[in-house]
Amino acid sequence: MALMIAGGIVLSIFGIISALNASIEDRPARLGQGLFVLGIGMVAWSWVMAPSGLSISDIPQAFLIALVALVK
Repeated sequence: MALMIAGGIVLSIFGIISALNASIEDRPARLGQGLFVLGIGMVAWSWVMAPSGLSISDIPQAFLIALVALVK
């Protein structure tokens, strides 16, 4: 669950950056929009699947769990 939260937030940020870059360069922002929708979908899915719900304080913990999982 923590990997989905952290991954969804990272994908959403990359999607926003890609969409802004595409709009500055006058080209379609399909990849950026897709990444943003995928990231928001991942966060929403983890929010729905969490038994007690999620709060803002769960985000830093999710990033730490994801970082530890990647380092292991």
